[in-house]
Amino acid sequence: MVIPKEVLSDFKEVFEKSSQLVEQDSRTDPPTDPYRSHYKARDVLLVLKKQLDDQLISVQAAEEDGSEDELLYKATLAFTCRDLGRIYIYTEEPAEGEKLLNRCLELIEPHKLRPEGIIPYVGAVNELSIVLASRQEYKRAVELLLQADKGYDEFQVSGQTALTMADLYNPPDELEGAKGERELENLYTLCCFYLAQMYGHLGEPEKSAQCCHRTLHRQLQHKSYDAVDFALNTATLSQYYIGQERFREARHHLAAATIIMAEYEEHMLQPELSEQQRSDVVETFKHRYADVARCWAKYGLLLLQTSKERLLRDDEEEAQRLIRAAEQLSLMDEDYRFVDLDLTACESRVSCDYCLTFDDAKLVFHFVNEWLDVAKDYYKAETEATEYAKIIQDYAEAYEHIAFFEELPENQAKMHKRRAKYLEDLLELLDPSHYLKICRECWYVAGTAHAAVLDVRLDSMKHKQTPTPDEIKRVNQSCLKAIKHFENYVKSYLADSSSSSSSSSTGSSSGSGISQQWRPNMDIEELRTMLYAHFHIGRLYYKLISAHPQHQLEQLNQCLVYYKRFSEGCELHKEPAEQLHGEIGVVREMLELLPLKINTVKRRLE
Repeated sequence: MVIPKEVLSDFKEVFEKSSQLVEQDSRTDPPTDPYRSHYKARDVLLVLKKQLDDQLISVQAAEEDGSEDELLYKATLAFTCRDLGRIYIYTEEPAEGEKLLNRCLELIEPHKLRPEGIIPYVGAVNELSIVLASRQEYKRAVELLLQADKGYDEFQVSGQTALTMADLYNPPDELEGAKGERELENLYTLCCFYLAQMYGHLGEPEKSAQCCHRTLHRQLQHKSYDAVDFALNTATLSQYYIGQERFREARHHLAAATIIMAEYEEHMLQPELSEQQRSDVVETFKHRYADVARCWAKYGLLLLQTSKERLLRDDEEEAQRLIRAAEQLSLMDEDYRFVDLDLTACESRVSCDYCLTFDDAKLVFHFVNEWLDVAKDYYKAETEATEYAKIIQDYAEAYEHIAFFEELPENQAKMHKRRAKYLEDLLELLDPSHYLKICRECWYVAGTAHAAVLDVRLDSMKHKQTPTPDEIKRVNQSCLKAIKHFENYVKSYLADSSSSSSSSSTGSSSGSGISQQWRPNMDIEELRTMLYAHFHIGRLYYKLISAHPQHQLEQLNQCLVYYKRFSEGCELHKEPAEQLHGEIGVVREMLELLPLKINTVKRRLE
């Protein structure tokens, strides 16, 4: 038996009608009836499904299993069930959609490596994985997608050409092989994308990253990408590699993002675009290019930070890092490289090796600042205050890292002062009532910056028998600026004055006449940083230099107040204090020493 041409023509007409409804007519569906075209397509396909079910039963009854007619009906029915399943899922009826997708797989599983079967098979698996993911059945979704991955590889090895739905109705000499190949490649790219998502949900970031890269690589190979989306996704993937200290891979992805954006910029303003469309295109490009710039800046900042940490690591930590690095050597180039892109020029702009000297670090530092300038050119304080603030904080962080590599103390001090200035200028722009989290970060980091300047100045004074008045003045200025910022940080976590009469969460500072109540519901990291801030303030008051006994007494008393609060806070908050063993030991000694020093100064005042 051979299926009549008239019947095949009818099938083809139904599918063309349903495709028209879903892919084109649905774009103009009103908001009040968003699924109108999809419902029409569903009704058309349901009628076809009924006919195909009946015809398949007749064919199976009249002929032996495995005939060409049976396969054609099964393939047509599989395509129909896949498209119906997709529509039901889109119209928020996942249970019915899942049933139809499983029906598709049941029909086509034995024939999935045939030209008629591979497209509906991979397509149905992709759609079914979405349903499983919506129920958080990520492991089942991965197992299904890996079967499709294997099926695709086996089909490619066979050398056959995949058939589209339209090809099922065309005679052999009229098959459009290129369309079938393109549709299969696009479906497999989607399969890789879904695998990346599922591995991410399962907590397997390395496998997720490999699948993400494979997805992006395939988009490049088959030119099936939107340039801006590709660049943003590639730059985002680079952040995973940065977190793994795999700077070569991170740099490669950022270079790819930059090159693709540059190529896109050359032809993005097509003549047929209206003025509004041209404006929208330019705005989108500037926005996303600024985001790529920020990813480049993060690359440089993390390279400087890990270079610094590497120089401070002990031998055991370094050995562990080398073991992790050795594990990455097994990766093939295709696991993280875009072999079709020439990225040499872009990659050569910045190293992917750890910085060992100031000269190494200076090159990365300037590279970071160049990209931050690009980002700041788009993210303005007036329109994007939060993002602008993050960029300014990145400038400050860059100065923190480069100061570590600087050998001249006076230059170190200048770098830390510049770091603090960025944050202080930002604090002048921001209202703490609206940007409290950012202000807290700025207060604390600005405090540590001025404290670092203080340490440099105190070290330089050690080598002199008698410091000059100007040197003492500069030491005290650094102290007071640091104290001011740390105290602002601490005050931001204090409960309202209306509740100050209630019992203190840090206890009462006996002898100081001062009690505090910290805000409730602070997390462990906030509590730990709050304790650090108290430690810093106590230390800074002790470092203040004064020849007047009354001033000395005030400073020592303030030092005692903050050290007591630190000690009491550590007693109340055991878990946050676990990492503060060194500070606790210092404070314990100071709490014994300070009363003696205070009494000595008091006697001088009598």
